Amino acid sequence: MKLLLVGSNPSNASSNNNPFDESTNSGKVLSKWLSWTRGWSSIQFVNVSDTKSQDNKPLRKSEIVEALPSLESKILKFNPDKIVALGKTASMALTLLRLPFFEMPHPSGMNRQLNDPKFIAQKLEELQQYVKSNPN
Repeated sequence: MKLLLVGSNPSNASSNNNPFDESTNSGKVLSKWLSWTRGWSSIQFVNVSDTKSQDNKPLRKSEIVEALPSLESKILKFNPDKIVALGKTASMALTLLRLPFFEMPHPSGMNRQLNDPKFIAQKLEELQQYVKSNPN
């Protein structure tokens, strides 16, 4: 199983431009969410854009569209069985590329949905079902 997780763009808190760097809160949350995948060697993280945004603001649609060729190239290179969008920006990009995906909330500490443990537990259960279902 090759699983690809797509985020928006690097956090300004990241010490590098790696997607969901574990030095960031988002990276720590995502690592916890994916604890059930430990030992998998076929998980990759990419961002819609490789550029940090000013003040960590969401990417504008024009910025998403501009980044699509690079994102599509990364996806084709990895050739995943399943794709997970982490937040609305990633969902918009994958929708524009007409790719099937499962949407999770973005793991940012600024995301109020993360304050609802029942919601997160439900989404994690749905994610596991999606990943374990037959390939698209």
